[in-house]
Amino acid sequence: MKTTKLIALTVPVLLLFGCGLGDKNSTPKTEETSKAMLKTTISETQYPSYIYEQLLEFNFNKDDIIIGLGYAQKGDEKYKEVFKTVSILDEALDRMENVKVPDKYKDTHKLILEGVEDARKGTKPILEAKGKDVKEVSVVIANSFPHLLGMDREQWKEAVYQLAKENKDDFSKVYDKKVEEHQNRKSNS
Repeated sequence: MKTTKLIALTVPVLLLFGCGLGDKNSTPKTEETSKAMLKTTISETQYPSYIYEQLLEFNFNKDDIIIGLGYAQKGDEKYKEVFKTVSILDEALDRMENVKVPDKYKDTHKLILEGVEDARKGTKPILEAKGKDVKEVSVVIANSFPHLLGMDREQWKEAVYQLAKENKDDFSKVYDKKVEEHQNRKSNS
């Protein structure tokens, strides 16, 4: 009888402790796998418009960071909107990275990725500053500016130039659409 009680108590305890001893490296592998599966497949004809949309999304929203810096320097709580804006920038960068590029645009996309890499040097420190003192956030935002050039970045200027050589109207159409979306978003908030 004593052994059955001992076993009855031991089994749940072993199960309880055994659950927490899994391989701790399994989670990042899952995340890497899921990111790889999230690559957007676009056609050769869709690629220029898709990239224009992401670049313009980045460009329009990066300007809001300047406004956030102003709020931070005044001590206004509205500066916290910067973190939301930087998340939007990061999402645009993710979409530029996670795309299956048509062979025709492989070289152009290398320029896009160089710009993405540099832009991450600006977004990452701002996101890491979340929850810190307002003065510290203000300094981080100011130090991140050189990496948040948007379409003024040399790599992205060259990429847009290469894409526009084929069809100049695509950029204009996407630009008009993004301006309207941005204005609607601003008027609704």
